[in-house]
Amino acid sequence: MASRLAAYSVDKCPATYDKYSFTLPELYRQIAKDELREDDAVREWTLTEMRQWIVNNPHIRKCRTDAKFLLRFLRLRQFSVPMACEALEGYLALRELYPGWYKHLDSNDVAMKEIFKNGPFTYLGQDNVGRAVVLIRFGRFEDQKFGPVQDGRFMALFMETLLEIEEVQIGGCQVFVDYAGCTVGTFEKWSMTELKIMMEAYSRSYPLRYGEIHAAHLSKNGRPIVDMFVSFANPKMREKIRCYSTVAEMEKYFDPDMKPKEYGGTIDLEEMGSRLWKRIEEQRQVVVGLDRMEIDVDYYASLWEQEEPSPAEAAAGAILRNMETN
Repeated sequence: MASRLAAYSVDKCPATYDKYSFTLPELYRQIAKDELREDDAVREWTLTEMRQWIVNNPHIRKCRTDAKFLLRFLRLRQFSVPMACEALEGYLALRELYPGWYKHLDSNDVAMKEIFKNGPFTYLGQDNVGRAVVLIRFGRFEDQKFGPVQDGRFMALFMETLLEIEEVQIGGCQVFVDYAGCTVGTFEKWSMTELKIMMEAYSRSYPLRYGEIHAAHLSKNGRPIVDMFVSFANPKMREKIRCYSTVAEMEKYFDPDMKPKEYGGTIDLEEMGSRLWKRIEEQRQVVVGLDRMEIDVDYYASLWEQEEPSPAEAAAGAILRNMETN
């Protein structure tokens, strides 16, 4: 039975705060300094400022204030406290405005277990420059048994688990998307609204730093749906997407040490899947505990409506325009 980590406090005015200690390998200390402007003094000062902002914010009622959680947002925004606070608000608002998608994320859920066993998402670890490497095999999402909300909930469970890893917060991630094996139903079950809700999380609300995003083998019948999905991404994310007509073209972008056997390398995906599920189980109480955070939903709902971005179909179309389809 996997060990369980306790949920963090959501008291925004705790008697004491945890004492943070940087214990990661030197590679991540250097990345943090060079790319994020992070050092011990900056980290301590910005954590203090962000915690005080949370205390003074009447619209945030309960929130995690432990260092690991707040550093998600500070690292995302290169330790700009105002921008990190804004990112935190966006994350909290997303969870509260779409609770059916982003709350009650439980690894004990039968649907989550079954979706995981199909192998759509695999965390391969960190490459030699410190990036988390994620493989998405989209065709492994069932086209009929599970709907978009269940698939989306699994993706959110994966994201929350990944963001508890400090190496991921600092090094960001490299993503490989393999569309081989997709059917018409894989794509057609997604509505425009559901695609928008998902991309809102991926590109605007979850504090994940993206590096390269490689995608391959998208069939002609899937292109309109993926085109629409990408249209809801922010411009920076769209710039990082590279598309290939065949998986063979994408394979060369894997770090040799991170390349799965199925793609000509040595990594055992079944073994990596077992490690990932163990981590998900270990983090269960932490992830479920996020539901105890509370905000003024009416206040943030009004801001969300005012600031909701419009889709940029033309920009998204340009990404996929030159991609060969089957």
